[in-house]
Amino acid sequence: MSNFVRIDDNVKFFYEDSGTDGLDPSNYTTIVFIHGMGFNGAVFRKLFPFGPNHNYRITSLYRRGYAPSSPWTEEEVALFTSSDSEDGNKFLRLAGLQIARFLLGFAASQEIPKYDKEKDIGGIVLHGWSLGTLYSQAVLSALDSLTAEELGQLENYLHAVICHDPTGITLGLPQPPLSESSPWWQLTTVAEKWTFFKKYITGFYAHPNPYSHNLADLNIDKSDESRPHSLSELPERELEQILSFEMYATRDAAVFTMDMEAFRIANRRALFDVEMAKYLPNVKVRVVIGIEGPGLLLFFVNEMERALKDPSSVFGEGVEKAREFKVVHLERGNHFVFWDEPSWALDQFITCLKD
Repeated sequence: MSNFVRIDDNVKFFYEDSGTDGLDPSNYTTIVFIHGMGFNGAVFRKLFPFGPNHNYRITSLYRRGYAPSSPWTEEEVALFTSSDSEDGNKFLRLAGLQIARFLLGFAASQEIPKYDKEKDIGGIVLHGWSLGTLYSQAVLSALDSLTAEELGQLENYLHAVICHDPTGITLGLPQPPLSESSPWWQLTTVAEKWTFFKKYITGFYAHPNPYSHNLADLNIDKSDESRPHSLSELPERELEQILSFEMYATRDAAVFTMDMEAFRIANRRALFDVEMAKYLPNVKVRVVIGIEGPGLLLFFVNEMERALKDPSSVFGEGVEKAREFKVVHLERGNHFVFWDEPSWALDQFITCLKD
């Protein structure tokens, strides 16, 4: 099934949903997925049939700009194409508020069960994937902008955030220097980058040490060509239904040009600000990654693991761990583990919240 949630007169979000077939309508948990760059919400459809096995309702949100959700307005585009960090702060706050209000609208319209902490069931788990993690993190960094009524309502539902294969900008981490031989430096046109990007993120990578904090121990861009890439079995016509070259080349690409300070501030507010953590203090955060994905993503996640022990060594002075979060390395799987092994992946996402 699919539907819209309108959060104001100008903005509506489209979503696809597994529904409640096979679930006790008064006693289930909802997990809301936010897709990444260049891929729309249809990429999570393979998870839908497995929701009842885990007593989970699966919902896939289409981000702004990915039709049929509302496009970004010119005023909003101006914020994330600006070089002013304050404009970046405004955009991330706006993006976080909009996702939070989608969750509230979805919960109300679908009358989903509220979270029962004692039984650990009900409510909403927000799962950001790839660039989608930027928007799930933005929710945590914008909680103080919700009204008291909205915050009270959201506390009835949102109890966990999964940050799955986050980008460096999500975490406010600069990209480490890449080798001059890296294929990324050889690409000039947007079309070339798009072709390489699709191959790059769907590949499997063998790493000398996937848990290392040393970039030299991670395979950055040489995928295992002996293994079929994720999505490779999809006919081109079906593949095109889950892709959006336009968003890859324009709106999503523009986000990467924002001042890095805005991302650093957002991540600090989300995870390392004691005052901010007083809003929805019981929300769990899990940073999750498969050990067969691109090395650059592993590097960023491993830096987060280092920040668990000593936040200031990664994010500078004045930060301290404020929210309950953990880093989880899946024993296998690449960037599309939820596509290749949907039942197993869903089980891993749910299990990591039990720790």
